[in-house]
Amino acid sequence: TWGLRPDAAPVTCQHISRLVGDGRYDGCCFYRSDFVIQMGLRTPAGRQVDNPYGRLTTNESRLPNVRGAVAIAHWDCVQSCGTGYKAHAPDCGGSEFFINLQANGHLDATWGGYCVFAMVEDEASLKVVDAIAAAKKRDNKDILIHSAKLG
Repeated sequence: TWGLRPDAAPVTCQHISRLVGDGRYDGCCFYRSDFVIQMGLRTPAGRQVDNPYGRLTTNESRLPNVRGAVAIAHWDCVQSCGTGYKAHAPDCGGSEFFINLQANGHLDATWGGYCVFAMVEDEASLKVVDAIAAAKKRDNKDILIHSAKLG
């Protein structure tokens, strides 16, 4: 369980809420696990799910990327992470997001910062996040999200 922070990122929270409410994340997956776990509109088979709402054009939050912080990834405008990209537009999030597995202060300023729009709410939920990370690392398989819901 994580709670949105519309006080810090109202546009981003509205954007993500629309994607969740429309069922766009249902059947998608967590496909990255290193210092974050990351997911977006991608199925375990690698199929991209349409994002009808386009990209975000603002990085409105200045909340820190601490353990359990949920932030928009700059993935929608960069096709491959860690493949030599030196720079890209800082305000290019859309559907991809990640949950910090540790404090990642460098993400607060890198490429204009990564907009934190939610926080994992409790220890039980952090244990689930850690279990997703461990399963992804252990089995090297994408972790399916059957259904995403707004609370």
